Amino acid sequence: GDTTDHFLKLAYQITDHPGARELDMLLSVGERISIALLAMAINAEGPYEAVSLTGSQVGIITDTNHTQAKILEIRCGRIQQVLEKGYIPIIAGFQGVSTEKEITTLGRGGSDTTAVALAAALGAHQVRVMKDVDGIYTGDPREVPDARIIDKLAYDQMLEFSASGSKVLATDAVDLARHHSIEVAIASADTGAVGTIVTTGDFSGHGVQGLVAKRGLIVIKLARRSDLLSALADCRAAGLSISGLHSEATRPVMLTGGTTSESIRLVDHLLKTTDWGKRASKYKRLYARVSVIGSGLEPGGKHFTRLLTRLEEGHVLPRWYCCSPIRVSFCVPDGRVGDILCHLHSGLIEPEPGR
Repeated sequence: GDTTDHFLKLAYQITDHPGARELDMLLSVGERISIALLAMAINAEGPYEAVSLTGSQVGIITDTNHTQAKILEIRCGRIQQVLEKGYIPIIAGFQGVSTEKEITTLGRGGSDTTAVALAAALGAHQVRVMKDVDGIYTGDPREVPDARIIDKLAYDQMLEFSASGSKVLATDAVDLARHHSIEVAIASADTGAVGTIVTTGDFSGHGVQGLVAKRGLIVIKLARRSDLLSALADCRAAGLSISGLHSEATRPVMLTGGTTSESIRLVDHLLKTTDWGKRASKYKRLYARVSVIGSGLEPGGKHFTRLLTRLEEGHVLPRWYCCSPIRVSFCVPDGRVGDILCHLHSGLIEPEPGR
């Protein structure tokens, strides 16, 4: 992530409108550096030998959507040849080659997606993803001291964690794993210990599984309903994710991610250069979206009632609710997120046995 941000910063130092094709050429470099250095380290250490391979070299074929490409197929012949010769293939994630023979990148979290896609193509039943955290927690441990690791999650629940703002696994990776019934074991890159397994199963009896916050959301109020489709299309073309759509006094309201300087710059650029943007207004205050994930969260459900009670006890007045049987999301001022997460966690998450 940091390397990608660095390359994006370089691109925007050159021009405010870097072409998507050239961005992909630039962004793909980071993974190539990593795989080459890792192969060198393995070869120097011995006794095994490694070979670094780019996405295009191992036949990762994508569509033509630069910076947000989707994998269409993986032609595994090159990987099989390397394995048969006794080498360890070190494969660049996050990238491939399009059907038009252009270098493409897969967007944020693309390395997770590459790992799962490779597992599916090679007939593996499990993929182990090494992370700087040792699993999925019931809350962010940096903000919720009592947060604990969740041993197992169903694919649908993990999709909700990812879509709600958890950065441990990309949504595309989880969706692909679900489609191919591949278990995803999330392990610590430091210790190798597996903390969470994402798999098939019904964990609906577990109640509220966890809390996720997506911070730094920019709220944009459009002037006209007719501006919505154009605004959504322009945001998608700019690579901005839309975190929510709501309505205030018949005017559509969009929430989009603004947690990076790149996102904020893109939003400001659209507001200055598009017809809908010139008519729109941007809230001065940043918001955060808090998501409660588990089961029984449909309006009127047991855990939905518990959530409303807990919010009232904490004098929390959310905006823009979004509900489903396994997730409730709402917006609060960004500055209150830490306190709200701790308050909800203590009242909604069941303690570990023996505690």
